[in-house]
Amino acid sequence: MSMHDFDPDILQDFLTESGELLEELEGDLVDLEATPQDPELLNQIFRALHTIKGSASFLALTNLVAIAHCSESALNAARNGELIIGKTEMDLLLAAVDVLKIQFDELSSGTTELTAADPQLIEQLTILGEGGSLDDTPAPQAGQAAQTPAPTTTASDGRTVEQIDIDPGKFDLIEHMASDIKDTLEQASARLPELINSDSRQVACNNLTELFEDIIKTVDFFEIEPVTRLATALDQAIEGVPSMGDDVISQLAPRLMGICLLLREQTNELVNKTLITWPVDTLLERVSTLAEGDMIDEGELPQDSSGYEALQADGIPYVDGDEPDVAEVETAVAIEPTGPAVSAKHSAPEQAAAAARKATATAVEQTIRVEVSRLESLMNLVGELVLQKNRIGAMAEDVGRSMLDADLVEQMEVTASTLDRVTGDIQLAVMRTRMQPLDKLFGKYPRLIRDLATKTEKQINLEIIGGDTEVDKSVIEELGDPLVHLLRNSADHGVEKPEGRIAKGKDATGTIKLVAGHEGSHVCVQIIDDGKGLDREVIGNKAVERGLVTAEQLTSLSNEEVFRFILEPGFSTAEAVSDLSGRGVGMDVVRTNIESKLKGGISIESRKGEGTTINITIPLTVAIMPAMMVAVSDEVFAIPLTNITEIVHPTQDMLSNLGDEPVIHLRGSVYPLISAQDVFAVPDYKRDDEKFVVVIGFNQKLIGLRVTRVIGQQEIVIKPLDGVKRDGPLSGATVRNDGGVSLIMDIAELMRVSRHQRAAVAALT
Repeated sequence: MSMHDFDPDILQDFLTESGELLEELEGDLVDLEATPQDPELLNQIFRALHTIKGSASFLALTNLVAIAHCSESALNAARNGELIIGKTEMDLLLAAVDVLKIQFDELSSGTTELTAADPQLIEQLTILGEGGSLDDTPAPQAGQAAQTPAPTTTASDGRTVEQIDIDPGKFDLIEHMASDIKDTLEQASARLPELINSDSRQVACNNLTELFEDIIKTVDFFEIEPVTRLATALDQAIEGVPSMGDDVISQLAPRLMGICLLLREQTNELVNKTLITWPVDTLLERVSTLAEGDMIDEGELPQDSSGYEALQADGIPYVDGDEPDVAEVETAVAIEPTGPAVSAKHSAPEQAAAAARKATATAVEQTIRVEVSRLESLMNLVGELVLQKNRIGAMAEDVGRSMLDADLVEQMEVTASTLDRVTGDIQLAVMRTRMQPLDKLFGKYPRLIRDLATKTEKQINLEIIGGDTEVDKSVIEELGDPLVHLLRNSADHGVEKPEGRIAKGKDATGTIKLVAGHEGSHVCVQIIDDGKGLDREVIGNKAVERGLVTAEQLTSLSNEEVFRFILEPGFSTAEAVSDLSGRGVGMDVVRTNIESKLKGGISIESRKGEGTTINITIPLTVAIMPAMMVAVSDEVFAIPLTNITEIVHPTQDMLSNLGDEPVIHLRGSVYPLISAQDVFAVPDYKRDDEKFVVVIGFNQKLIGLRVTRVIGQQEIVIKPLDGVKRDGPLSGATVRNDGGVSLIMDIAELMRVSRHQRAAVAALT
């Protein structure tokens, strides 16, 4: 089948929507390995695969449907209690996801002749889907698990949990029923508080009558008595509300909220053929009394009680830590009553990582898909707008210095100021459209660490913190490869094998933390491991051997400066080359992407035997940034403002030499001093006095840069220098507010140029 057999729009929609499901699927499967009997997670993964399979079937993608179907069947067996997902089963499911990824890549590249999955993989997944076993023991007969009823259990909150049989014809519809009831209950929870207010009571009562009738119609079809009993209580209680007194309604409304909580959990669990019941006799008896318009004799609730409090008062110690407080649900739904329902996952309390991941569930946002090219075009237009705003600002200053009418000058200044504010707001709004949470990137790494732990025969736990931190899309694209290299290094070089860790008094399982958060206008990403740490002596000796530093200079370098040698191209201390690392490649890619492409910084902290922390600091966006314009002879350059610590007009006693190296003395500290005219090879006949020193900071190191003149701060739009010959440490170009073009200094490269000078100064001090 060729590409032209498909409607391109339909195929693109499939790739976009199912591709998002596939991205989430991998992370969810890794979570499932820690909590293999989590019904919510099993259902979520099953639904994702079911959706992918259904869409692929519509497009007649046979090979894709085949691997999705057998994977779905295996998960369905797990949902029905016929299979426990262990390491072997998870390996097969992840292998199936890898096949799906390959097939999606093939579709994206323009072919629909998709690679078929390994027949053995399909056979093994099919065995699991039929309730069989992969070892030599005979597979149980189909339906065997269903014939052995699970024991009835009673939980701490009084609920009874039991497995039930549901007619197969009805069970196929149970998921839709649960979804519909959940939506209806969310809307009802928003309306019930309105019964308390006499002004909104009648409208709320009408709405609730319709909602509860919808619930009755749905649950009647499935003929599950405990669910029908609760739904009927809601429906009957609402009928007499218009004639009730305020005191009766204040007791009835919270109890109806409590019934909504119970119904929601019941319908959630029915998809697993699990029925939950509570001792509700007291609750329903009091609801019946109140529905007649009479006050109850005991169990009176305080004003403004919640559904949880009502259940407690009526003998149901309802416990559901993962569900939001009903007041929060009411508020959220009241803001957007017609919006989609909010669904919270039930997490396994003994699995902290999975629980933390699920606890971040938030309200579903209203979104619209926009082509990336359109956002790029919009960003370019905003860049041009910023340039013109700068130009008008400069013109307003020129007009202010002229002899024109004072009123005209004032109007020009006000207009320029307003344009500056509006342009800033537009720029911020457009930048936000390009922002994406780091979760889109971080979600790929649990699988990476799982596979690395298997290859290296180690036990490694990956903790992700701050995945909701947002950065520009271009930052995410450039950050992916560096993080892969750093995580691989932490897993291979950092974390020790279990026996080695135990011998050192550590836990057998090593931990790698991936932490993200905002720091001002930057984002900080940390990779922290509790492994063996970096050895200064080994790294230093290797650096001397490769000629990166002399033995004399090495003694004066700080630990952080020595550790940075691992970022040099081809630098490796590994004794043997493995398929993971050891060739000295990768870490220089990290430095190139972070420092040169993202204009960020890297710092390394480590203690031998305790672990290593790598700090990455990157700007929120790399398209527009504030800069200081400085003159170097008769040329104007831009220096990123975030790298400038201070600007000084040095006196003669602040300048001196240490040996042959010029330095500047600032408040008791000595910093290397370099000339921008030397850096950019300004010929002698064009040189001018360098009256100012710009103190530049990068990766916790400071140097002084001598410049001819300081012009002032501007917001610059970065233009790439692709295809242009570069002389000196340059990262791009920009248009100034006077219409001229200036080059932007590459601070990372500038610091590398000055590194030997800094090492010499450090040795002399």
